[in-house]
Amino acid sequence: MRWTERFVNWGYPANAQYVIGALEILAGLGVLIPKRRRAAAAMLVGLMIGALCTHAVHAEFTRLIPPFVLGGLALLLYSAGPAKGAG
Repeated sequence: MRWTERFVNWGYPANAQYVIGALEILAGLGVLIPKRRRAAAAMLVGLMIGALCTHAVHAEFTRLIPPFVLGGLALLLYSAGPAKGAG
């Protein structure tokens, strides 16, 4: 099944995968920039919570593992505090 079909089956607009994918890429790049790290990590946590809820509501329990792990790692990165020199 293609991503567009998956998102439609989950109840999202047909092209939502592009918006979510762009946010994931921007947040992934943002964690590489010390001044943007916490905001990017927070965005990733939010996206992964959305993924967890989507998969849980649709009883796709085996698909819960990747967003749980990635969201947990992003939460650890967020909770590490501001990067040194980000002042």
